[in-house]
Amino acid sequence: MSDSSDLPVLLVDAGGTFNKRYDPIRGDLQVVPGHAAVDMIVASARENLDLVCVQPVCKDSLEMTDADREAIVAAIDAADPRWRAAPVIVIHGTDTMEQTAEVIAGRLADRLVVLTGAMRPFEIDAVEPALNLGLALGFVQGASRPGIFLAMSGLVRPLGELAKDREAGVFRPVRARGATPTAR
Repeated sequence: MSDSSDLPVLLVDAGGTFNKRYDPIRGDLQVVPGHAAVDMIVASARENLDLVCVQPVCKDSLEMTDADREAIVAAIDAADPRWRAAPVIVIHGTDTMEQTAEVIAGRLADRLVVLTGAMRPFEIDAVEPALNLGLALGFVQGASRPGIFLAMSGLVRPLGELAKDREAGVFRPVRARGATPTAR
């Protein structure tokens, strides 16, 4: 049970690769509803977290629609009053994470929202999703201002300053809004 001094965090789990599991019948990876990966990742810190999870959408980000993005914003807006001022972490697929972040920024710019996800499913490689979620949780606990951020590949940056490098399979800082990821 969480102490009343714990920082509450609203976690919006929208699916993505983070939540994919192998389906042996179909022979492919499926985005699976529920919070199994989140529950396993936060299990060791559950006593110190005041975390509530909601899942308004559960799909691969390549299948996300404008209506799905609106459902994510609505879930944040409709949170119980106790969670309305809480920081928000959105677990999202990496391919269209920035598009969803833009929608959130247009509607909830006064909130602290961090989007995170994974390049590999938790079921296949637990390290990267755990790192990204842990990074997001740590960031929201120490953040002193509202804003929309991405937490991926060991970095947390404001929206527009971190982008997916599809060739390398990681997120990298960008020089300026609209610029390509910096080379290493």
